[in-house]
Amino acid sequence: MSTVLITGARAPVAVDLARSFAAAGYEVHIADSVTGWAARSSRAVATTHLLPSPRADFPGFARALQDLMRRLDPVAIIPTCEEIFYLAAAGLGDKVLAPPLAMLRTLHSKVAFASHARALGLAAPDTWRIETRAALDALPVAPQDLVLKPEFSRFATRTLIRPTRAQYATIDPTPEYAWAAQRFVVGEELCLWSFVRAGRLVASVVYRPTWRHGRAAAYAFEAVDCPAATEIARSIAAADTLTGHLSFDLIVTPDGMIVPIECNPRAVSGLHLFDARPELARAMLGGGEAHPAGGLRYLGPAMLLLGLPTALGSGRLGALARDIGRGHDAVGRPGDRRPVLGALLDATRFTAQALASQRSAAGATTADIEWNGELIA
Repeated sequence: MSTVLITGARAPVAVDLARSFAAAGYEVHIADSVTGWAARSSRAVATTHLLPSPRADFPGFARALQDLMRRLDPVAIIPTCEEIFYLAAAGLGDKVLAPPLAMLRTLHSKVAFASHARALGLAAPDTWRIETRAALDALPVAPQDLVLKPEFSRFATRTLIRPTRAQYATIDPTPEYAWAAQRFVVGEELCLWSFVRAGRLVASVVYRPTWRHGRAAAYAFEAVDCPAATEIARSIAAADTLTGHLSFDLIVTPDGMIVPIECNPRAVSGLHLFDARPELARAMLGGGEAHPAGGLRYLGPAMLLLGLPTALGSGRLGALARDIGRGHDAVGRPGDRRPVLGALLDATRFTAQALASQRSAAGATTADIEWNGELIA
């Protein structure tokens, strides 16, 4: 039986990736620098491997992965989270399904991606890299018409949309910690996840974040039909001959224009909309194409821990109940329910870490793997 190695096992999408590859006949190994209990609890996972933190000990992380490759000889290594940047720098060869680090940097940077999209003839909002407070104050756009976020960031944990005066006053950019200032684009937010092989789209879905925690990642998501958004992903994949995950946040303007506002070169929640079918794994390894199942999927534990308080506080309890009824849980799928308990253990651990470190819960989930553009050595 051929082996695949999935990294970033803490991510909920790692569970569905493991199920997909197991259903396609592969022995699935997962690896991370923390124990991802949801993925480890899945019947689809053969073995779990613990790695050093790539952010704290990149040489140790690289050595551990190189040793794991020699022992497992996987047909592919599939990253899911921000460990992707360290995998690209670890000298593991083309078995890592990800672009080179230089391209990952372009895609991950909130500034460079906007320039890159415009160079390819795509719409993108005006975006400035801000290294000093003086440069921020000199922008030709009023604060109330801006979106401000660190150049390298994730989950919108520090994003300020049309900031108030008080919020605007807190921004203190430096050359080492630059911010992106982006002209606000009016419209509906959609997201896209795709997987590409040698510049060709082999799986893609556009979806609406139906339930989310503030501005952070969604925990309920519904497929929508938006071919123009898919064409944006197809254009970027082909222009850069990419292999790996290609994900976007997009705005659909009132006149129907699709504007990509940022790119995430990693897995995102849209992957759950493929229902862990074997066709997805085969497509990711170059065997044809996979198509989403459609409908609404959600992360069951998050709907309980986050959705219920949100619904009670906003008077949307009926909407929550309807969405639970018409959707399907992507964490506890039929025949593989144990990841629900594992996800609760993961949430408890990251919440405790967030409280101890005075970070957001979302920030705690990537504290040991995130990459903010610094030299990897």
